[in-house]
Amino acid sequence: MKQVNFKLSSVVLAAAISTSVFAAQPYDWNNHIPVKTPTTNSNGKTVLFDVSHGGVEGNADWVIDGAFSDFADALVNEGYTVKEYRGVDLNNDGKIRFFDDRTSQSNQNEAVISYDAIKDADVFVLAETNRPFTQSEQAALLQFVADGKGIFFIADHYDADRNLNTWDATEVFNGYNRSDLAKYNLGGEYGDWRNPKSADMGWLAENFGIRFRFNAADYKQGVSGIESASKTEGITLGVTPVLMAAGATLAIVDEQKAKGLVYFSPSDTPAKWRHAKDDGLYFGGRNEGPYVAISKAGLGKAAFIGDSSPIEDATPKYKRQDNGNSKKTYPGWTDRGNAAVLSVNIINWLATPESYQYFDGTNGHASGEVTPVPMAPQEMSDPNNGQPWGTPASGFDAWNTDSYKNNSFNAPYGSGQTNPDPNPNPDPKPTPDGTISVAQALAASAGSKFAVLGKVTAEVNGIYGLLLTDTANASLSINVKLESAQRSDFNPQLNPEILGQSVIVTGTRDSYMGEAGIRYVSDIQIAPVALSVEQALATAEGNEIELVGRVKSALNDIYALVLEDSQNPTHTINVKLESHQRAAFSPQLNPSILDSTLVIKGVRSSYMSAPGIREVSEIQTVGTTTEPSSDMSVADVLALNNGSAVVVSGKITAAVNDIYALELSDATVVGNKLYIKLEAAQRDAFSPKLNPSLIGKSLRVEGIKNDYMSHPGVRNVTSLVLLN
Repeated sequence: MKQVNFKLSSVVLAAAISTSVFAAQPYDWNNHIPVKTPTTNSNGKTVLFDVSHGGVEGNADWVIDGAFSDFADALVNEGYTVKEYRGVDLNNDGKIRFFDDRTSQSNQNEAVISYDAIKDADVFVLAETNRPFTQSEQAALLQFVADGKGIFFIADHYDADRNLNTWDATEVFNGYNRSDLAKYNLGGEYGDWRNPKSADMGWLAENFGIRFRFNAADYKQGVSGIESASKTEGITLGVTPVLMAAGATLAIVDEQKAKGLVYFSPSDTPAKWRHAKDDGLYFGGRNEGPYVAISKAGLGKAAFIGDSSPIEDATPKYKRQDNGNSKKTYPGWTDRGNAAVLSVNIINWLATPESYQYFDGTNGHASGEVTPVPMAPQEMSDPNNGQPWGTPASGFDAWNTDSYKNNSFNAPYGSGQTNPDPNPNPDPKPTPDGTISVAQALAASAGSKFAVLGKVTAEVNGIYGLLLTDTANASLSINVKLESAQRSDFNPQLNPEILGQSVIVTGTRDSYMGEAGIRYVSDIQIAPVALSVEQALATAEGNEIELVGRVKSALNDIYALVLEDSQNPTHTINVKLESHQRAAFSPQLNPSILDSTLVIKGVRSSYMSAPGIREVSEIQTVGTTTEPSSDMSVADVLALNNGSAVVVSGKITAAVNDIYALELSDATVVGNKLYIKLEAAQRDAFSPKLNPSLIGKSLRVEGIKNDYMSHPGVRNVTSLVLLN
């Protein structure tokens, strides 16, 4: 957007970056626009995935060679050519900028949508668009549809304002912000973007007979009210319940233009997303409106879904724009609630020209069903009062790409390493959670692309690689060639702390240093130690998992316990105890275990006719409430050398580095502080970012004194105990 009067405050541009690491010229590092083409079965049709207006903010990575790569590859298998759309490229150099509050010059490449730029495609995919469209861009999209083409609108819950610019996809697609403040009446090329407080008004409702609600609901078991294929133009054929991991529904205002494909069934029990700013779930059941819908208004078509989770995969390509951290995406494409069949069916329908104009009940095109209350009273006001959902990182301005961190989409600089994605038709992932073992990687054919879980046991070729060892068989290892940007964190010679840690490496099976290897590593990250109960509930049965939660109650006398999510106690899972575990961990036999935080390793299954964990191989207590007798103070630890083992008590005063650490302050001496680096299994229970109520509480920490974030701290934490 240009000359917008509601943008975030201006920022100082990023400091100069060393040209020895990054490209000398800004915006040159990521000019290759990905295209995937079928090898033998081309159907002659093209699908464009838009990133000109978002889809890459925050943890989103909806690009065809990133966290939408599984979706793109499935379409290639169907015969489609799949391309990324970044904007108008007048000179074909790939250097397309998003400009805002700058002097607009004519004949420049810019991240905008024009009809001429997209007209040759058959389907246009808009995934979590986070920047509003100008009126000319809206006109270009309508002209595209009028030509008999299709648009797939993929949204998310209200407040999925990933770049903190006060806009999420529900608002952008509807054509107005949830707020009615005067600052959203922009005029000019944007017009009036204030909430009209009427379901029939707005760009989406007026042109497609439907609007996205501003709700935020959870139903990870899978939305199961799937309409019969005879009513849905055949799109729901083969579709099973669809995961909703915090998403929105839609409201139909014109039953001849729009109809629902997937609704909450009477047996579904969705809940308010725990971070929702209002009730989150307005009516429940079918009255909440469809989760997935389609529209036929003239020659063209449109389709809609209220969540990206069942479509995305766990292979993000870019870093976050605001802080440069690695992204975390969800393996929804292979989850038991995936929308893989549904999404491909939708694209096939959108790409097929048909001459009928509406769903008017004739010629087999069943009409839709108007949503009883298409705009709930809550949706007529903005709980954020025109503000972003959170506070932007220091120095980050969503409207100014010069402030974006290196290796993020639209950033001025990057390492030059982008995901080569050499195989557009990867082998199916051998495990539901998207990772394979080192043993499986060794058996894979050359060129196979995968994510492999293993333990770092040595450096390979100096600073240039690492040895990844199978977690179950120490005699099996594979060489990993690290890209330049990965060496400082993951090469044992440069970072000895990585030795012994489990990591997930995403790359391509090849050879390295004359041995079996992995090259073209697009992502490498520390493997999560434990899932939350909420994440465990979304994991397919049969998987061996490690999860962390709080003991809620005994179950089935002495034989089991109920584990609740540390963040949301409404999420619980039943844990069947083995005979040797009951004395210590059955609340019936040991009441003191109640409210303790446990890390449990076992097999995802069912128990007592509910989601459960069986075959428990290991249980560990993360913290107890036993008062220690002789702890060091923060001042004591500050006086020690790095590498000293410590047991320190203090007061929790702040979150540090988002969810990854906390600040521990001296109880008596103001200004004495330690940064406590939390292990993955400890964050759910002890991160102040996730648990603001921890601020002010006393904590006992066991670990090794070492600097963290260039500040005195404690790492390698083995025990955390709340003292009050």
